[in-house]
Amino acid sequence: MIALLAVAGAVAVIGCTSVRPPKAPMDTFLHKSSCATDARTLLILLPGAYSEPDEFVREGYIPAIEEHRLAVDVLRVDAQLGYYTNGMAILKRFGQDVIAPARQKGYTSIWVTGISIGGLGALAYAALNPGQLDGIVAIAPYLGERATSLDIANAGGLMRWRAPTSTLPGDNAEQRMWAWLRRYGTQPGAPDMPQLYLGFGRDDRFAFSHELLAAVLPADHVFRTDGGHDWPEWRRLWQEILPVLPLPRCPSARG
Repeated sequence: MIALLAVAGAVAVIGCTSVRPPKAPMDTFLHKSSCATDARTLLILLPGAYSEPDEFVREGYIPAIEEHRLAVDVLRVDAQLGYYTNGMAILKRFGQDVIAPARQKGYTSIWVTGISIGGLGALAYAALNPGQLDGIVAIAPYLGERATSLDIANAGGLMRWRAPTSTLPGDNAEQRMWAWLRRYGTQPGAPDMPQLYLGFGRDDRFAFSHELLAAVLPADHVFRTDGGHDWPEWRRLWQEILPVLPLPRCPSARG
């Protein structure tokens, strides 16, 4: 399982203050669409390691969705670092506490935006649960240890990298996630693969890994901005990505 991804490295790289233990069920915060009384699309927001769900409001993500008149409901999830350091509890909790209830409520399209380690959560969940997500927006995602990225780069890129064939859990779980990501190059448009949009800063500390993933995605699904790994870059990327996402829009106001 990808449940054994080496997130210990992420804690060291992202920085550690204190890690809250995971809760069951996860805390979630719903924003109903301002223009669709019965929205069928749900956009889920997963924060970075030490970000709080309310930062999506304070840093402009929720207001930007309203400004771009997306006819979607939005769900902020308190998926803090503790869900990733406790056996990747995020995978179980996200499925049980977020995705399953969303389907029960009648949402027919589910998109996930994940920042930093939240991007890892979205991608890891999608890799283990084919066909459950319709789209992912990965903003500066943590994609695992640099050693794996170096192996891929030394092989000549993701398309030339020889994916592991072992089914043993644990050691190569991270490689199996990359093997799943490789399908964006080998099987573009596969019905069980969510649409994937990637955004990152050119000086992001994870940009080396981001470029490896970007190489197998359509050019118009990849967004770069100046800067590193913080909210100013993530705000700019969000404003660039939102207009091109294939999400339902509110009807134009009539004068």
